[in-house]
Amino acid sequence: MNWRKMGRTVSDDGTTITYWADNAPITIESRKRHIPHAGGRSGTWDYTSYFVLWKGHEVKELHSLKDAKEFAEKYMEEQ
Repeated sequence: MNWRKMGRTVSDDGTTITYWADNAPITIESRKRHIPHAGGRSGTWDYTSYFVLWKGHEVKELHSLKDAKEFAEKYMEEQ
Protein backbone atom coordinates (compact mmCIF):
# COMPACT_ATOMS: atom_id res chain seq x y z
CA MET A 1 0.00 0.00 0.00
CA ASN A 2 1.05 3.55 -0.62
CA TRP A 3 0.82 5.57 2.62
CA ARG A 4 0.74 9.37 2.54
CA LYS A 5 0.76 11.99 5.25
CA MET A 6 -2.73 13.46 5.27
CA GLY A 7 -2.61 16.05 8.03
CA ARG A 8 -1.03 17.34 11.20
CA THR A 9 -2.65 18.78 14.30
CA VAL A 10 -0.71 20.46 17.11
CA SER A 11 -2.26 21.16 20.51
CA ASP A 12 -1.16 21.69 24.12
CA ASP A 13 -1.49 17.91 24.62
CA GLY A 14 0.86 17.00 21.77
CA THR A 15 0.97 16.40 18.03
CA THR A 16 -1.13 14.07 15.86
CA ILE A 17 -0.08 13.15 12.32
CA THR A 18 -2.55 11.22 10.17
CA TYR A 19 -1.47 8.78 7.45
CA TRP A 20 -3.86 7.52 4.78
CA ALA A 21 -3.67 4.62 2.34
CA ASP A 22 -5.03 5.38 -1.13
CA ASN A 23 -8.73 4.55 -1.54
CA ALA A 24 -8.91 2.66 1.76
CA PRO A 25 -11.14 3.23 4.81
CA ILE A 26 -8.12 2.80 7.08
CA THR A 27 -5.83 5.43 8.60
CA ILE A 28 -2.94 5.55 11.05
CA GLU A 29 -2.56 8.31 13.61
CA SER A 30 0.85 9.08 15.08
CA ARG A 31 0.10 10.59 18.48
CA LYS A 32 2.92 12.34 20.34
CA ARG A 33 1.81 13.06 23.90
CA HIS A 34 3.46 15.08 26.64
CA ILE A 35 3.90 12.87 29.72
CA PRO A 36 4.65 14.62 33.06
CA HIS A 37 7.87 13.56 34.79
CA ALA A 38 7.43 11.30 37.81
CA GLY A 39 8.33 12.23 41.36
CA GLY A 40 7.13 15.81 41.16
CA ARG A 41 9.83 16.94 38.74
CA SER A 42 8.79 19.79 36.49
CA GLY A 43 8.40 19.41 32.77
CA THR A 44 7.38 16.59 30.47
CA TRP A 45 8.79 14.00 28.12
CA ASP A 46 7.22 13.02 24.81
CA TYR A 47 5.87 9.57 23.95
CA THR A 48 4.66 8.59 20.48
CA SER A 49 2.38 5.68 19.69
CA TYR A 50 0.51 4.75 16.54
CA PHE A 51 -3.21 4.03 16.31
CA VAL A 52 -4.78 2.09 13.45
CA LEU A 53 -8.30 3.33 12.69
CA TRP A 54 -10.85 1.46 10.57
CA LYS A 55 -13.63 3.75 9.32
CA GLY A 56 -12.77 6.20 12.11
CA HIS A 57 -12.77 3.65 14.97
CA GLU A 58 -9.59 2.69 16.83
CA VAL A 59 -8.60 -0.90 16.15
CA LYS A 60 -5.15 -1.21 17.73
CA GLU A 61 -2.33 0.80 19.29
CA LEU A 62 1.24 -0.02 18.24
CA HIS A 63 4.65 1.38 19.09
CA SER A 64 6.20 1.95 15.67
CA LEU A 65 4.93 3.27 12.35
CA LYS A 66 6.35 0.21 10.59
CA ASP A 67 4.35 -2.14 12.85
CA ALA A 68 1.21 -0.02 12.41
CA LYS A 69 1.49 -0.13 8.62
CA GLU A 70 2.01 -3.90 8.62
CA PHE A 71 -0.94 -4.45 10.95
CA ALA A 72 -3.19 -2.12 8.92
CA GLU A 73 -2.38 -3.89 5.66
CA LYS A 74 -3.11 -7.33 7.14
CA TYR A 75 -6.30 -5.99 8.73
CA MET A 76 -7.44 -4.65 5.36
CA GLU A 77 -6.98 -8.08 3.75
CA GLU A 78 -9.19 -9.68 6.43
CA GLN A 79 -12.07 -7.24 5.98
